[in-house]
Amino acid sequence: MCIFKIVFQKSIDSHLCVLYSKNNFNLSIQAYHIYAKLGWLEVNGLGELGLLVDSYAAQFEAVSGLAEWRYWAITLLGTTILLTASYFIEINGNSLIDEAMYIVIAGLGVVMLVLGYKNAVFLDRQKQLASEQVRILEQVSSFDDFFEKASPSIFQSHISNLYEIALTHTDVSQDNLIEILHFRLAARNKTVNLFASVLITLGLIGTIVGLIIMMSDLARDIRQGAGGDPAQLMRDLFDPQTGALGGLSTAFITTLLAAVIGGVILRVLSSVVDSSAMRYSAHLAELTEVYVLPQLRKLAINQNDCRHEEDTSVERELPE
Repeated sequence: MCIFKIVFQKSIDSHLCVLYSKNNFNLSIQAYHIYAKLGWLEVNGLGELGLLVDSYAAQFEAVSGLAEWRYWAITLLGTTILLTASYFIEINGNSLIDEAMYIVIAGLGVVMLVLGYKNAVFLDRQKQLASEQVRILEQVSSFDDFFEKASPSIFQSHISNLYEIALTHTDVSQDNLIEILHFRLAARNKTVNLFASVLITLGLIGTIVGLIIMMSDLARDIRQGAGGDPAQLMRDLFDPQTGALGGLSTAFITTLLAAVIGGVILRVLSSVVDSSAMRYSAHLAELTEVYVLPQLRKLAINQNDCRHEEDTSVERELPE
């Protein structure tokens, strides 16, 4: 594929077109800037150098932090408003805050479980693709063929980034790319880790709400039973439906539910996903170090020799 062409129009009888492709890096970066200043360079629609390959990492860059902040702000404010409203809404003398707290805790727990499962499936799929694409790389004769046959994946994007480095630098190392990948994979599971703590906090809030309800109902029952039968007062206090001590059920159940879902289930499953991300990063680094980097380092040395030859020839051919 012709990315751009250089047309000599000054002091040269015939036009000379130099084609650039990923398989033939015969044009040095220095020569490119010289030709561009002299006005001999025509770019064919793929950007200044056309070096960048579509990267799988683009999906990470497409995430808008502001849009995500707005989404969670609206969601959390809406949930807070609904919980506050449910505290003042009563059915048969009982506040709906109990049911609302159960729904919010259970709902968030289910959503985070689904999100964690999707992250686990994603990592498992990427690990399989990395192993499959190493076999593709062993079968093809060039990196161009590999990029055409390999489906989009983190491994394919990683090789593409290293390939771009090899075209312009002699020192080809993946250390920084692996560190960046680790941060990106950790960011995918950050929400689950956060809401595991949030659910525990909601359980504590449920405890406080339950105690508030209990104290309010206790004051009411004491006022109503003042001077009356002490036995009737005790029955009113322990009535499972309207008794003041019934508010303790909200306190204990919400705390227990949040602790089980957030403090146990989500913590354990989130730790499994984090471990999978670390193992995948190590797997990717090992495959690249063994099967890819030796070839890319040879390519980098060859390209460096070609650039030196091109620089020498350009200096000899430039018009005064």
